[in-house]
Amino acid sequence: MNTVNQKTILIAAPGSGIGNSITSQLIKDNYKVVGIGQENSKKYFEDLISKGSQVKFFECDCTIEEEVENTFKEMKKSIPKIDGMIHLIGGSFYSKAITELKFDEYRKVISVNLDSAFLLGRETLRWMQETDGGNIVLFGSTTGFKPSNKKLPYGVAKAGIHAMTWFFAQEGSKDGVITNTISPGYVMTERHAQDITKKAEKTEKTFEEVLQGINSKNPLKQSLHPNDIYPLVKLLLETQHIQGQIIRVDSGQILG
Repeated sequence: MNTVNQKTILIAAPGSGIGNSITSQLIKDNYKVVGIGQENSKKYFEDLISKGSQVKFFECDCTIEEEVENTFKEMKKSIPKIDGMIHLIGGSFYSKAITELKFDEYRKVISVNLDSAFLLGRETLRWMQETDGGNIVLFGSTTGFKPSNKKLPYGVAKAGIHAMTWFFAQEGSKDGVITNTISPGYVMTERHAQDITKKAEKTEKTFEEVLQGINSKNPLKQSLHPNDIYPLVKLLLETQHIQGQIIRVDSGQILG
């Protein structure tokens, strides 16, 4: 364990499949971890605290500007600075053809994924500008580069996060704020494993057969797990030289 590192990292949606993996590894690497999010993340942090972890959690609907602003004001009362922020809030929610998609469904996906990234990113940037910089890590998706069937809102939102990366990097550079984005392919979270199980039952295939079909979409024909992403997260939390990059972690799914 690293006993020297005392950097404070704010992680949004730590209760997600990727989020709790990253959170647990940050704790093992002796980062001070602060969580922000809603009920699922709150329960996850309550469990961490009950097991002795020295973490803090702030409940907040990160799609509502006033809540985000007030939560950051509250954070600043007990936390002198955050050195890094990881934004993991997101989800595709719907699989619908464009002609069947309702506008409120489209707006929900945009709000959860993109609005939350802007609001948390803006407040983090303001804070870091006051406290000698820091590192912001956003999460995009390969769907933001290449369309996935019936996932228009999600693809639009993630493409927006990719573009947001460049603007945050450009404006933050003068104050030492580093912003980069990780864009994974299909990540084998617990929820995705459940989805594969349901699809296998529906199509009368085995779990392995369905998984093989998913993995065939990348040239390495392998699964991506949450733990595989952490080394890159840690690099982007520490780097002072990688700036404004959207880094694909997709086993070569999108080449060129």
